[in-house]
Amino acid sequence: MILEKQKEANVLVDGQSQESIGMSLDLDSAQILMQMLSKNLYSDDIGSTIRECASNALDSHRRAGVKDPILVSFKENSSHNYEFSVEDFGIGLDADDVKNIISKYGKSTKRDSTTELGMMGLGFKAPLAYSSSFYFVCRKDGMERKYMMYEGEDVNTIDLLHEAPTTERNGVKVIVPVKYQDQYQFKKKIKEQLCYFEDVYFDVSTIDNDFVISRHPDFQFSELCESRDLHICLDNVYYPLDFDKIGASRISFPIALRFSLTDGIYPTPNRESIRYTQEAKEIIKAKLADVADYFINKYNEGIESGCDIRSMINHLEKSGKYIDFNGTSINIDDLAGYATVQVKTPQLEGLSLIDFATFYNSNKKNYLLEDFTVKFYLNNKRMMDASKGYNWYWKPQTLAANDAKVYIYEDKLAGIKKDYLRSLYGYEKVFLVKASKPMTLGIPAKFDIRTYYHLLDLKKYPKNQWRDVIKEYQSIIGMLSASFIDLDELEVPQTFIDSRKKVKAVVTSTGQSVARGPKLKGEVIGKRAEELMKWSDGRNCKFVPITYKLEEMHTHKMLRVYAHHDDYLKMDALYGVISKQKMEVVTFSQRELTILKDSEIHNLISLETFMEGKTAPFKRMATACYIRKLMDEYKPVFERSTQVGFVSTELSEKLNALAKYVNDNYVIPNYSGGTGPAREFLDSMLSIAEENNLFDMNMYPEALEMRELLTKLVFLNPLCAKIGFYNDQDPIINVMTDLFKYYKHRVNLKHYNIRINEEVLTEETVEQLID
Repeated sequence: MILEKQKEANVLVDGQSQESIGMSLDLDSAQILMQMLSKNLYSDDIGSTIRECASNALDSHRRAGVKDPILVSFKENSSHNYEFSVEDFGIGLDADDVKNIISKYGKSTKRDSTTELGMMGLGFKAPLAYSSSFYFVCRKDGMERKYMMYEGEDVNTIDLLHEAPTTERNGVKVIVPVKYQDQYQFKKKIKEQLCYFEDVYFDVSTIDNDFVISRHPDFQFSELCESRDLHICLDNVYYPLDFDKIGASRISFPIALRFSLTDGIYPTPNRESIRYTQEAKEIIKAKLADVADYFINKYNEGIESGCDIRSMINHLEKSGKYIDFNGTSINIDDLAGYATVQVKTPQLEGLSLIDFATFYNSNKKNYLLEDFTVKFYLNNKRMMDASKGYNWYWKPQTLAANDAKVYIYEDKLAGIKKDYLRSLYGYEKVFLVKASKPMTLGIPAKFDIRTYYHLLDLKKYPKNQWRDVIKEYQSIIGMLSASFIDLDELEVPQTFIDSRKKVKAVVTSTGQSVARGPKLKGEVIGKRAEELMKWSDGRNCKFVPITYKLEEMHTHKMLRVYAHHDDYLKMDALYGVISKQKMEVVTFSQRELTILKDSEIHNLISLETFMEGKTAPFKRMATACYIRKLMDEYKPVFERSTQVGFVSTELSEKLNALAKYVNDNYVIPNYSGGTGPAREFLDSMLSIAEENNLFDMNMYPEALEMRELLTKLVFLNPLCAKIGFYNDQDPIINVMTDLFKYYKHRVNLKHYNIRINEEVLTEETVEQLID
């Protein structure tokens, strides 16, 4: 990179100069300067190490004309320690290069280049800001040399460790040892610093090399970049944008303003940020305006005017301005304020006096439907009387977004038509409306929003235009109501009418509808618990009549629990906790119970028999309840099972297995924090199970073992409460690891970083440590 030239200053002199003293470096202070330039130069030691190593590698490829990618790696070595490395296949380094260039602070070969990133002669030493030593392997002209650069007592030093002939191509590999607790930060910073670098292959577990970088002359976007704010790229090097310094508010837009090395933008000496000189600020703001114009123009291209009022309403209802960018809908609201291009708004054809967008965005949009009164509202096959408040969705945005059906009628609505509409629609919203009393012109002195004068703000128009304004408004209403269906003209099919004349039907246990006639031999009629469609005084279910054929009941693959009609409250409580079991709850009259008493159906039992606790669903529910109480008692441990896994994968897997069992079998009852009937019912099941040991033995022993272990590891619950979610770098992890070892509980193998008789610790020797 060509260094910004220092200009001769224009000095205002008061009096005659007697002597001029040229400034220079104090060579006696060289060691202090080297420490400042390596250890104290960077505020972000990890990010700078990654950026400088990768930048040097790419510069080497550019100088050598190599098109192959550099290799950025982060992984464990054979000693189970983490290493960060960058390898290039460029011009390489020989012994003279190391002696005359690499060992010199401030020595650079790139100051006359417009394509290379370096210029300060400091980047190669950047790893010393993070680690007191690092390695680099150099290959050039058939020789390979391995060096170690490290901090010495007096000066920083480079030692030659190895030298041998090689047949491999020229290149340099920099290897930086990484502290275990810094692994997460390295992975994060690799993404941040190198997200826009091309010709890089990542050997990093968290990076998929198939990510896409989209480039435009003024901006670029990378799928690898995790920043959601507008930022800067100086020759593909990522820099956050300091909005305060350019006098802008934060811009939430995940792209980078793109600058080349010749655009007049320069980094600070440590290359961690941009120098915000007055000239740089103007260049950045000009680029920002160009990018904002580009995206506003893209947005405007998608704005079309027309007579489709539903599309118009959907557009106006959006919470912001969005464009389709790289397959993602992205908000450009923050950019709009920096554009020189005006944002377009769609217009309804045929309107010259009313600005529909302005009218709609005022507080008057809901009055667009005032010409119609909702009489009935149909949803989920339920016909509700709108006079009782069931018309919450009668809004223009509902009609536009959901394409709701609207039927309009004048005559009295026949019950057969309501039944027929119920049969036509499932979960769609359907409105049955009548025309309201016509709107009047209104009196200016008397405020009434439902008059043309106040609704349309006619005072803003000359009086001779009032009629035309009202006609335009009526045309808008005509557009909205164009899709309404005339219910008076709807003819109910004769087949539907004939079906209604048949004997009233009832639902069988198979879900089929059959005519209710004389009760057949071998049938019983009961009431089955089903889900409520709306809240009903704290109840869990409703009981719906149903007919069962005794000869078919044993074929149903579920347990059916029954009781007398009078016990419906108990059965309601039971229904509130069985949704994850293959069970059905039914009540019968005494007459039906007498019939069932003599029947022998294996999957049909009384409530009393069920509460004896010998069925599999009872045992699973009781076991899940027991484990749930354990999870509540040790809530931080179960919530941080991922963090526990960083120390002991085995324990984490057991915690997850118990949590999964609860998720598969436990239902949080209504009033879970109090003493609701369903909660009391579940507690009584647990009490019976504990008294008679009626648990699921596939999981209950695991729960007992976990309780015993958590009681022993008294430190685990309070420590987990202090750990952040999904953070494997929390120092508490190290404390937890040491305490696990102290309490003789096995941890993951990588935490036993010791050697016995020069051999790496094995699974077998771990067993000896914890016994």
